[in-house]
Amino acid sequence: MAHSAEGKNADVGLDTASQPTPRPSAAASTAGRVRFTYIGSRVLIAAALLTILVVDSLLSRGYDISALYAVVVLGAAFTRSRITVLGTAIAGVAIALGLMLFKAIGEPPDTGPIVFAHSTAIILIVVSAGAGLLALNRTVQAHKLSDALRQAEQARERDTRMLEAASQVAPIGTWYFDPEDQTLTWRRGAAEIVEYEADVPYGMDVALGIIAPEDRTRMLGTVMHAIQTETPFREEFTFTSGSGAIKRIVIMGDPVTSEENGRRLIHGSVQDITRWAAAEEEAQTAARRFRAMAAAVPFAVWSSGADGEIDYANEALETFTGAPPEQAMDGGWIDLIHPDDRESVLAAWQESIETGRPYDVEHRLRAADGHFEYFHISAQPEYDIEGNITRWWGASINVDATRKLRERAEALAAERATILESTTDSIYAVDHDWRLVYANSAARSLVGKLSQDLVGELLWDVFPFEPDDEAREGLTLAMATGNPQSFTYFSKGFGRWFAVMATPTPRGLSVFNRDVSETKRLTEQLVQAQRLDSLGRLTGGIAHDFNNVLTVVLGGAEAVAHDPSVGREAREMAELVVESAKRGADLTSRMLAFSRRQALEPQAVDLELRLGDLEPMLHRALGETIELHVAPDPGLPAVMVDPVQLENALLNLVINARDAMPDGGRLSIGAEETELDAAYARAHTDVHPGRYVAITVSDTGTGVDPDIVERLFEPFFTTKASGKGSGLGLAMVWGFAKQTGGHVSVYSEPGVGSTFRLYLPLSSVDAEARRPGELPPLRPIQPGVILLAEDDDLVRTFATERLRSLGHTVHAAPSGPEALALLETLGPIDLLFTDVVMPGGMSGRDLADAVLERRPGTPVLFTSGYTEDVVLHNGGADPEVTLLSKPYTAEQLTEQITEALDRAEVG
Repeated sequence: MAHSAEGKNADVGLDTASQPTPRPSAAASTAGRVRFTYIGSRVLIAAALLTILVVDSLLSRGYDISALYAVVVLGAAFTRSRITVLGTAIAGVAIALGLMLFKAIGEPPDTGPIVFAHSTAIILIVVSAGAGLLALNRTVQAHKLSDALRQAEQARERDTRMLEAASQVAPIGTWYFDPEDQTLTWRRGAAEIVEYEADVPYGMDVALGIIAPEDRTRMLGTVMHAIQTETPFREEFTFTSGSGAIKRIVIMGDPVTSEENGRRLIHGSVQDITRWAAAEEEAQTAARRFRAMAAAVPFAVWSSGADGEIDYANEALETFTGAPPEQAMDGGWIDLIHPDDRESVLAAWQESIETGRPYDVEHRLRAADGHFEYFHISAQPEYDIEGNITRWWGASINVDATRKLRERAEALAAERATILESTTDSIYAVDHDWRLVYANSAARSLVGKLSQDLVGELLWDVFPFEPDDEAREGLTLAMATGNPQSFTYFSKGFGRWFAVMATPTPRGLSVFNRDVSETKRLTEQLVQAQRLDSLGRLTGGIAHDFNNVLTVVLGGAEAVAHDPSVGREAREMAELVVESAKRGADLTSRMLAFSRRQALEPQAVDLELRLGDLEPMLHRALGETIELHVAPDPGLPAVMVDPVQLENALLNLVINARDAMPDGGRLSIGAEETELDAAYARAHTDVHPGRYVAITVSDTGTGVDPDIVERLFEPFFTTKASGKGSGLGLAMVWGFAKQTGGHVSVYSEPGVGSTFRLYLPLSSVDAEARRPGELPPLRPIQPGVILLAEDDDLVRTFATERLRSLGHTVHAAPSGPEALALLETLGPIDLLFTDVVMPGGMSGRDLADAVLERRPGTPVLFTSGYTEDVVLHNGGADPEVTLLSKPYTAEQLTEQITEALDRAEVG
């Protein structure tokens, strides 16, 4: 059997073919019923054929009911199934043929009636089948026409409803145009739109007059083209209604032929879309504004559909990346991202698309030149009224500079934190309630707590400011006034001096707390040193002038004492003057020692041997009531000092100890090698770190109050009773120690005693074996020519007369420049004898340099009571310098002049 669309329709019956498509549940029910009817009808047809076959085969000769097969075929047509009809007809023909053959073979003598009857039945079956099929085709066509009519009616109803709905949204109406009369007629709905009378023919002048001038030509051309080509048209125009309102309309038209008179007309509709046009214009304006804004912003703006596919990007993205927007829209935006960031960016974007959560990431984007910069990407979803995402709006902002600044700020913050934590100054911050919000490690260490223990604590409970009212008042003033406050105070709780800088902040107060105890102590030491230096300059200046006087007094008195013509009483008086002058010289020597302006002759000294030699003299100086114990460490290295000045310093210390023990006691003198380290040197600014030999002088005397200890080395300061001391002994020790490159310290307790430690620098050479008091032998005097420069008239006269009395030729000048002028008039000279400190802008050293430049090899003997370091080097005279200290005796002058001349001869 043939299977076609038509056959399939026939299979399910004409009823089902003509019915509208049911809903799924109804369709299932209908299909069941059709299937049941289809099977039942075929069973009945088969039963009918079988019944006719049985009856026909049982009938005797002369009886034939084979024509009933055609009746069954006709009945099959009522099933409305072509297949059933054809099947029944084929079955009937087959049965009729089969039965005809069966009967003909059974009764061969007379088969004509049998063949005729069954042939007739077969013809009837075929005719019945044809008639049934024809009837079925007519029925199917009728049902199809009925269905088409019903569907057309339904479509018309839908169109009517849609037209009514459209009219509610935007008014709509109909019109027609008669080309022959050149008239336009508005129906009621259209008339309401154009605000003209309905069903009144209007001429072309009115029809075109309401159209905007710029649209009239286009409107006329559109209508003419539709008439000529018989094609529909649709156009939008702006027109002026009868009331003068400006409106926007859509006109649609279609040329048709009138059924009444066969005339060609144009039927159409008109719809008022003024509101739509305004909304569209507003939307276009908004779109233009958006595009302008997107082009103006300095960052990339983009959008994508709900599926995440980018469909818009402004020019900023192209400006930075150099890639056209189409690349981003085609999914190529991922290629612009740094390879290391792509996976995380895609994962975050996919998560936002699936969950609807806002998109917010930072990643690197490739610039046009190939380098990468960081961008902050964010996007927000847009939802419809049902809550479904319709699109995504995003922005990409270049944060590379911001990120670098943030990284720099974080690095600076970390560096600041490191600095704050590493500084030795205490730094803390408090809020307006005086509670700690920060404390660095130094502050935590100061109070002995951890950071978390300090935060939130009340400042007054942590830092013991009470009873330090000055500190509390300073901090309170800074908080109250908002102005920074600086002050220094002594904390009784910590026992230290602090310099405080309190700076107000929006949160409260930041406090910079520096421990200045050491600085304050060093400052006090500096002030003391400056005071001592000022006193040294004063005493040095006095000693200088005093030495000039003593030189003349001592020389004159010696001359009188050695003059044989002078009587005994005058000689004794002169000798008394000499002794007094020597005591004065000793006093000036101590003053110069304190001022560190005495000329030293340092040499390597064995302290163990030297102390042993001095022990008998020290015993005599102490007396019988004081026990002396001298015990230096054996094997001490040699020290570089002036031995004479060392003896004077030790003698001053011993005498000072003796005076502190009026009722007797014990004095211990020791010596040991020690080291003064850098920490000690930082605490004592005049000390150089290194190894020293320390001489310790300890007594069991009355001791000294701590407030007086710092003044012990000041000149003329003494704790002794009036007339019991000059106050220069310890000053001389201090000056000797400093000029030697050493150090002196003192520790004293009232009622217990005092200990002085004299630190002496080590010598780089071994000590000589010569014993104290052993002097080289004097040579005979050899007369010579001497150039003398001395600014003091009395001293110059004394020296000139004394040298001439020894047979020398002396040329004297009061200053350096005059001595040089005098030198130009002289022949060879044997010696330059010059004072060190002279007026006229030229010192003795300058004069010596000038003389040696003019007369190379000329020996020089300097003399001074106040050297001012002009001829000194590290506290002593330079190796090539010979110095005669003032005041000097005639014997000392003779000895030094003779020795200088002898060295010149030897050289």
